[in-house]
Amino acid sequence: MRKVNLLLCLGLFSLALIWGCAKKEGKIVAKVGEREITVEDLENQYNQQSRLIIKGRSELDRRRDALDKLIQDQVVILGAYKEGLDNEVKNDTAFQKQQDQILLRELYNKEILAKSEVSESELKEHYEKLKEEIHAWHILVETKAQADSIYQQLKEGADFGELAKERSIDPSAPNNAGDLGFFGWGRMVPEFQEEAFKLKDGEISRPVETNYGWHIIKLVERREVDQPPYEEAKEMIRSNLRRDKTQRRVREYFEELKKKVNFELNEEALDILMSKKTEIPPDTLGLRRMGDKLEIDRFTDEEKNMTLFSYKGGQVTVEDFVGQFNNIPPMYRPRLNEKDKIGEAAFQIIVTDILLEIAHDQKLGNTKDFKENWQKSMELEMAKRMRSDVILKGVGITDEEIQSYYDRHPDRYEKPAEVHIKEILVKTEDEASDILKQLKKGADFEKLAEEKTIRTYVKNQGGDLGSFRRSRYPELFDAAFQMKKGELKGPIKITDQQFGENYAVIKLIEKKEAEKTPLEEIKDQVTSQARREKDNNIFNQWVDTQKARLSIEINEEVLESTVNEKTEEEEKTQGEG
Repeated sequence: MRKVNLLLCLGLFSLALIWGCAKKEGKIVAKVGEREITVEDLENQYNQQSRLIIKGRSELDRRRDALDKLIQDQVVILGAYKEGLDNEVKNDTAFQKQQDQILLRELYNKEILAKSEVSESELKEHYEKLKEEIHAWHILVETKAQADSIYQQLKEGADFGELAKERSIDPSAPNNAGDLGFFGWGRMVPEFQEEAFKLKDGEISRPVETNYGWHIIKLVERREVDQPPYEEAKEMIRSNLRRDKTQRRVREYFEELKKKVNFELNEEALDILMSKKTEIPPDTLGLRRMGDKLEIDRFTDEEKNMTLFSYKGGQVTVEDFVGQFNNIPPMYRPRLNEKDKIGEAAFQIIVTDILLEIAHDQKLGNTKDFKENWQKSMELEMAKRMRSDVILKGVGITDEEIQSYYDRHPDRYEKPAEVHIKEILVKTEDEASDILKQLKKGADFEKLAEEKTIRTYVKNQGGDLGSFRRSRYPELFDAAFQMKKGELKGPIKITDQQFGENYAVIKLIEKKEAEKTPLEEIKDQVTSQARREKDNNIFNQWVDTQKARLSIEINEEVLESTVNEKTEEEEKTQGEG
């Protein structure tokens, strides 16, 4: 039950976060005409681009790249205003719906984030908890009734590991008997860890519920662990605590909303839903449970028209719920094995309307943050339309341009060379030499491979590694590519991630030279790539032309002050290492 990144606090607020938090007053790092770019703008852009870090480039250079992108955006937005795209976007009914998303974001900031701040005392308390780890086992089941039954068996002396193998729905339980190993505070979801860390060595918990289901936990032992100094660890702790508090606050807030709107479930309809559900089989690897499904044809007309729940704004029928439920992708679909879970899923049908009503009642559309975020979202849309509808309007791609792109990038469309070999992998050079001698005297390669190779997964195939490219086994590929069909070679020293340093004897079955894929076979792919290159060239030329006409000022002192000197020094050290 380790933590996962949840979609905006359990998916309960389905908000578009591309605007981030409202723009705050701050230092100006650059100006494009009269439009200002703040340090906060730069931080947001830099953090987005940091996922694409190119090794060897300094942080200042990467920050300059981020600033260039922001300047480019402002140049395009200025062009969009000249084209009158602001009026076009404002009058676009489909785009106006984004106002609702921004309103929901403002409500989220006010009701969730503002009430999830982390105090210094909480940080220190959490830091103390990180000084120990616990070793625990668990059994995970779907319902409280199942958990209660297992708990009773354990009280009567049943073996925890055997019950975990037999009953737990944790995919790893058949192999590890529910053993979670050692973990520290903050590694598990809050409900789980709070119960686990309270236990004494050897103690078994009562059933505890999390988003994953119902758990029974057994504490094996505790141990102390070393921690970095508090000042070094506190920001990471703050981030983790903020996430946990945010998730708890979302759950609390939704319970408050249910009471506020008199949300009431119909028990009879709930029973019918639970009896009609069918389970979607796990994915092909059996690693992910896929939720449940509801087939409307399994319900009678009377059942379809039953009220599933009522609230101040009206009611929702079983048929309404089934339709909405089946629109959820299977991998995100909740399990309908308990009434509470059905209630949570049902509440999602009406929650957006309720939240919007609250946001309007609180006049969040009149706040400065809302207006700034609305302006930003409008300008993002303007920039997108400026690129596609103005700068690149009428741009096409000819067959000659496609052919030229294909000819200029031969490596992209080459089928890499492959070799097909059989191998006997052993630990020592002497052993490999001896095997090669036996083979040259007529010994059977497949039989020797079955007896000798330490690459166990090909023992039963007589050492056959199949066809592969150089990237898979570089040393074997390089040796084999110089050989003739049927030839033997060895010992070949190889370093394998799984088996370490060993020696191989190989036999070449077949090799294929690299060859270029004919354009006709991949024309759609090449066309798309050629068009993208052409579009980017035209767009960049347009931006460069506009930049030359505009007043662009960069405050180098402010830009340099944004560099984290400690991070920069660490990166230099790593680069030298």
